[in-house]
Amino acid sequence: MNLSHRPGMRITTLVPAFKPKYLVELLTSLRNQTVKPARIIFSDDSPDQAFVAALSNEPLKTVLADLNVSVVPGPRTGAQDNFSNLLKVWNRETELIHFLLDDDIIYPSFYERHLQAHSSGRIACSVSRRWTATEAGLPVRDLPVPEAVDKHGNTLLALGPNLLFATTVGQSSNWLGEFSNAVFIADLADTIRDSRMDSIGYIGLQDLGAFLSASLRAPLGYINDHLGYFRMSAQQNSADPMGRPLKLAHLAYLGLAIAARRIGQLTRAQADACMATLCPLVTQRYGREADMAAFCALMPELATAAPAAEGRFLDAWRSFAP
Repeated sequence: MNLSHRPGMRITTLVPAFKPKYLVELLTSLRNQTVKPARIIFSDDSPDQAFVAALSNEPLKTVLADLNVSVVPGPRTGAQDNFSNLLKVWNRETELIHFLLDDDIIYPSFYERHLQAHSSGRIACSVSRRWTATEAGLPVRDLPVPEAVDKHGNTLLALGPNLLFATTVGQSSNWLGEFSNAVFIADLADTIRDSRMDSIGYIGLQDLGAFLSASLRAPLGYINDHLGYFRMSAQQNSADPMGRPLKLAHLAYLGLAIAARRIGQLTRAQADACMATLCPLVTQRYGREADMAAFCALMPELATAAPAAEGRFLDAWRSFAP
């Protein structure tokens, strides 16, 4: 894998597009970057191809001519396929890639700071802090960043897998954020496309899983400044606690804990503690959901590390999220 960094690195912005409501705000944040991306690609997964229509016609077509924007129809077969479609269209044309979700916003120095991070040394991906904001864009909440990172005097930290696994999977917490606040080197695109660790899938936590998988190859460059925001809205998957995306996220933490223990990034005690905490929560939240019945039946055994429980969970997990 080529992890060399050199002046003149270019970034492609990949937008898995579905909700056109925030298109103007997203484009405004891209136009106001102090360093512009080399290319911006939209993969339009909306039901009516709203992005194709808006970006291919006036007035946006002329306004955005200098930004090298292209838009292609999405596969409309799910979010993961839309990400894969973007990677195919990108075709490794630039050294760096940034997935920008269509309702998130990056601040003007986002690309400048991430390019500086990638030019500073050998890192697999760069992740910057972000606010959680209201639908109108008002920052209201930060992520639960570990104190040792939060209070560190440096604004750029090289973080290894030992710290990252222990403070995320080990605590069933994602303080790193989402794809929108991260920039990957080209050779790490497979961590986004594959969504597996030690052959165990992490669909539902693709962002966290990709960050952790990347850190196994080279340090993660953490930019300890807020360079964007994650927008809360009623249209988000996370707004529906009984929806499939949040069910996947809960189960993916269990899958990641098993994978992390198997590759030596969590001790048996750390993995067991994760199971003991999360398994009862799964049963509490989803005990009445028919599609979660098989998992809920397994949770007591998995929580106590009963023999064969892990294997039965993984079989069910692979069927639920192939």
